[in-house]
Amino acid sequence: MIDLANENTTPFLDRFKFLAIASNNLDEFYSVRVPSLQSQMELTDDGVETKSGMEYSKILKKVHKRNEKNFKIQYGYFQQLSKELAENKMGTFAKYRDLNEHQQEKADQLFDQRILPFLSFTTYDTRYSLDYLKNKRMALGVLIKKDNKKKIRIVPIPTNINRLIKLNFDGIDHYLLVEDLIRNNLTNLFDDGKIEEIITFRIIRDLDASLDVEKDDNNKDTIRNLRHYLADREKGRITMFEVEETDDLNLDFLKSFLKKFKVNKRTVYPIDGPLDLTFLFSLVKPLAKQYPKLVYPPLHAVQWNQSESMLKYLDQHDLLLQYPYDSFDQFLTFLRAAIDDPKTVAIKQTIYRVANHSKVIELLKEAAQKGIKVTVMIELRARFDEANNLKVTGELEDAGCNIVFGKKYMKVHSKTCLVLTEDGLNPKGYVQIGTGNYNESTATGFVDLSLFSSRDDYVKDLASFFNYLEQPVAEPPKYKVLTASPHRIEDMVIQNIQTVKEYYLRTGKGHVFLKVNSLTDVDVIAAIYDAATVGVPFRLVVRGACCLKLGICGPKEKIVVSSIVGEFLEHSRIYAFYDDDTSLWISSADLMTRNMDNRVELAAPILSPKLKKLMQHIIDVYEQDDVDGFFMNKKGKYFKYASPKGKSAQQTFIKEIDEPHEKPEKPRQSSKDVKIPQKVFLTVILIIAIIIILVALKLL
Repeated sequence: MIDLANENTTPFLDRFKFLAIASNNLDEFYSVRVPSLQSQMELTDDGVETKSGMEYSKILKKVHKRNEKNFKIQYGYFQQLSKELAENKMGTFAKYRDLNEHQQEKADQLFDQRILPFLSFTTYDTRYSLDYLKNKRMALGVLIKKDNKKKIRIVPIPTNINRLIKLNFDGIDHYLLVEDLIRNNLTNLFDDGKIEEIITFRIIRDLDASLDVEKDDNNKDTIRNLRHYLADREKGRITMFEVEETDDLNLDFLKSFLKKFKVNKRTVYPIDGPLDLTFLFSLVKPLAKQYPKLVYPPLHAVQWNQSESMLKYLDQHDLLLQYPYDSFDQFLTFLRAAIDDPKTVAIKQTIYRVANHSKVIELLKEAAQKGIKVTVMIELRARFDEANNLKVTGELEDAGCNIVFGKKYMKVHSKTCLVLTEDGLNPKGYVQIGTGNYNESTATGFVDLSLFSSRDDYVKDLASFFNYLEQPVAEPPKYKVLTASPHRIEDMVIQNIQTVKEYYLRTGKGHVFLKVNSLTDVDVIAAIYDAATVGVPFRLVVRGACCLKLGICGPKEKIVVSSIVGEFLEHSRIYAFYDDDTSLWISSADLMTRNMDNRVELAAPILSPKLKKLMQHIIDVYEQDDVDGFFMNKKGKYFKYASPKGKSAQQTFIKEIDEPHEKPEKPRQSSKDVKIPQKVFLTVILIIAIIIILVALKLL
């Protein structure tokens, strides 16, 4: 992600955005992944991590060393981009000390009016604690001296103020960071001593506390437990302590500060630049409107042609969408059609993450109020979305929806919706099975697949799936075409790899394509190694963590691993197995042990011959990508081709919005080329003609 800030193919302003995304991702890494390693180190008395064969303490040391290197790269790019911003007269990052007297006076006036009223501080002289500072909070640590006595004050940076302050001097925009302005105006906040030293710091906390929210006797108990959990989570230990390396940073004071507040030295990162580069989002947004050619062009996603009923279409055809190239609005069209269809008796849906002010939730509420039986399986343990899911739970319950919480000891991570026109032993209706969340905000930036169908096998399997979710204690059902975790998706993938291996040994043909966010499951990796040893080709697209190693399967090994990183976040999961009977699947599950064993996931085979052709085209495009792809070498390092021979997968899919590779099998309509239906057009013409005739008669 950081490297995209230095790619010539990345638009200039979007390079700033990638630096911000990298910062946000790092925060989550230190809130979840690093604490998990720390906990395992303590629980096992620094035992050995099974996948790497290394002690946990050594892994943490490597993580710290690697992150120090990443910070140097990230802030090197930031300095270069800042220089280019100023050279192009688009604005300049300013420091308070570099402003002239008149400019400082203007900045000080802004401080007095807009910032000072929101400031507070806490004084320490005996007991020292940072417990009240929440995760991601930035603050100033100030050493005060009066009458030979010293005390420390902590001044939190307000979160309700835009961190980036824009001041215009002589026609040039100067961007001043709020923490810099505050530290140069502290005498306005307190004047009862001399300010000796100041440090600017930021903390990341352990948010990996286990959430013991299972199916209680009633929903009220579950919700109460979750609220307690959210309050306690903000008090987790500090896992990363960032401190800005200002010119006047006193290392002796910093050392004393860390000791007094019991901050582990191994969590400390001195940063040569402003902390928390996520403020760059607020820089890019207004500049993108001013300089639209310096960001990625807007995507005109394919919409559903409203002149045809989606449900009637699904009565005859299966449908496969790929967000964001296909608009997520088409799922909303699906829900709307189901609500308006008098034959609909029930709607059942899983919810993991949804947008704030979600249109999906509004439609489900409308369905319930209309008398349709609505059941929503809400996963309260969706990390960092717990509070929003609590709010959604209340809204849906008030609307009359039946709310079901997750299975005991397992998160429900599947993404599926079932519309029933007939319930009972022989259910009829429509299904949607996807790889991504029902979040219209992230669907514009996440690449995901979504399958729609009215096939009886899909409908019956999903009906069984939801019956299983709704029962407090139930054995997982046996499915006719679908496959679900725990365990069965892993078994399906391993069995298919074994089948391809046997086919390859007989014919010399066959291969496997897998596209996931992470590949860490030991048993799946072992199955890949076993097949690769005899020569089975594997093409793996793994965006994130990949524990598979290259070069250990002998001379016949043909495994290619890449991570595609581009304008959109690759989030779809695809399993493809090529033998005498090609098997193509989409799934909500990454190939990780937690997803295979400890989550309720869903995988669906593509059954329609036409959709198989479309799915194969998607796979072909990913297999050819060597533009956005970073490729793994035998040392586990990633490299990028200097002279790509293939093409960018994402740019290919964007181009195909207006130039589809083949005649599509569904009514298509690009959002930039919405045409008025003929009936509507003729009606409007008729109304205008009548008005003209009436006006003419009146004049006569």
